[in-house]
Amino acid sequence: MLAPLLVHALALSSPQGDASAAPRGEFQAALSLAAGSSDWSGDPVGYSALKLGLRLFSVITPFAQIRLGYGIVDQRALTFLSLGVEGGYFIKENLFPRAFVAFVHQHEESMAVVAEQPFGAVLGIGSGIRHRAGAQMGLGLDVVVQRSAAYQLTVGPEVTAVYLTYSSGPSWYGLIGIVGAGHFRVF
Repeated sequence: MLAPLLVHALALSSPQGDASAAPRGEFQAALSLAAGSSDWSGDPVGYSALKLGLRLFSVITPFAQIRLGYGIVDQRALTFLSLGVEGGYFIKENLFPRAFVAFVHQHEESMAVVAEQPFGAVLGIGSGIRHRAGAQMGLGLDVVVQRSAAYQLTVGPEVTAVYLTYSSGPSWYGLIGIVGAGHFRVF
């Protein structure tokens, strides 16, 4: 009597189990575009980003993110590296509001230096780089546009505030963007 129950329980907990059950782990890959401004006067900025994470139990997602951007003042390249955590939940079958916080390290350097030392700029060792550290926080809404048992594709808006310390650069950045993501069931 106990053996059939054990077999059934193991089948449901295995990757080949009930595909309609909520996933316990999903690999997340997201691409985004964002525009905004810093607290410097007349300094619009733009970023593109790649974020990779692992959404656990459809609620919490540790993630790593890289943004590449440009700021008008000082014609500077912006390289943004971040590690953080995101939390959210489905309020309807296709709406997933979320909030996130993360530690940030950003490099800021003039485009002239990037042109002269492209590899140094990528590695963060070029001359004239401002190394900045701080935090980002934000809100987003993922709208599911396609779903299967193995994956879901989402798109939605995101609002981000970034506070950076050290150096003579701007302290605050505010961004509004659009995010497209794939969430792939792992377990």
